[in-house]
Amino acid sequence: MIFKRKKKKLDNFNSIGLIKDITLPLVPFGDKITNSDVVLVCIDRIASQCAKLKARCIKKDEDGIATERKSNLSFLLKSKPNDFMTPYQFTYKIVSLLLLNDNAFVYPLYDKDTLDIKALYPLNPILVEPIVDESESYYLKFYFENGESYILPKENVIHLRRFYSSSDIFGGNGYSSTHEALLKTLGINDALLQGVEKAVFSSFQIKGILKLNGLLKEEDKNRAVEAFNRALEPSGENKSSIIPMDLKSEYTPISVDPKVVDQETLDFVQSKILDYFGVSKEVFANSYNEEQFNSFYEATIEPLAIQLSEAFSIGLLTDNELKNGNEIVFYSERLQYASWQTKVSAIEKLMGLGLMSINESRALLGLEPIEGGNKRLQSLNYVDSDKANKYQIGEEEKEEINDESNQGNKTSDD
Repeated sequence: MIFKRKKKKLDNFNSIGLIKDITLPLVPFGDKITNSDVVLVCIDRIASQCAKLKARCIKKDEDGIATERKSNLSFLLKSKPNDFMTPYQFTYKIVSLLLLNDNAFVYPLYDKDTLDIKALYPLNPILVEPIVDESESYYLKFYFENGESYILPKENVIHLRRFYSSSDIFGGNGYSSTHEALLKTLGINDALLQGVEKAVFSSFQIKGILKLNGLLKEEDKNRAVEAFNRALEPSGENKSSIIPMDLKSEYTPISVDPKVVDQETLDFVQSKILDYFGVSKEVFANSYNEEQFNSFYEATIEPLAIQLSEAFSIGLLTDNELKNGNEIVFYSERLQYASWQTKVSAIEKLMGLGLMSINESRALLGLEPIEGGNKRLQSLNYVDSDKANKYQIGEEEKEEINDESNQGNKTSDD
């Protein structure tokens, strides 16, 4: 059981019939946004990019230089958050839950004796209830599908929010979020897709009526229909488009003209779903270029990276640790998705400033590290700003010495 209390740390949208079909009525979409494949793809596009972020526990000194802390927390964030997930899967699930519910919760499990952190678990409750006791301490009561419930101090839970406005505690409309704004669009989109499907099926329905003149037994009717169907088949020696009929039969065709929704309408409704999640059409189709990905990163991924960093820092570090420059940061290797030209240009500038080692440059280009590649090279074209004046004065003195020597040479020659 992962829940071991650590010591306290001081309308449904009714779809519209698009085509007349007495056998296949349109079905309402429902109240779960996961019923839509568009929603699932949008969540995957965002969660898969956020899962590439690398969580690190660092400490900054007075000069702002960051070094990674060597602790059990660093190990969990970097290598093994819990016994069931890799760091990629851990972050992917947190972001997915956030997008699905407008809230995401992570429970840090501590050793009851040493209070050392042992694991980090994303929670997936069906309902969360805020509770305040007599001392005005806040708790969260989690209800799960198996019928169990747990009460945890609010400060013991890492909490991420989306659409954080109406409630002081929860994102969206409260946990669980109803996604009313999105469900209406999803219902329309589903109705349109059902209309397209039924338009296709309607083309295979009854095309005409074969009238058999006379009073016939049921077996005779069936034999007559079978004979008519055989006459329609192009197989055999009969390749003609003419169907022979006697006076006993009369065929009346039925005109079927199914209406298919135009592509522009379908694209408009789907774009509203993409906008809800902050996913562009190019990112949705995995056909983006460097500029389009950068826009997606800045608008959607970067805000999530900032929230992850802040929420994990507050949830896992004490106030003293935060005051002493400790924090948890979700770093991104954004240049990994840049074009070759952009990477080469970045390497030239960053290596010239001494910000990137040889192996870091090779990793950016997808190459293996080499022996001795951890060296940092720096261009001599750059000088410390504090020494710039001295550098210029030294050059001026050299010029004066050269001038005096030249004048001396002229005098001696005279």
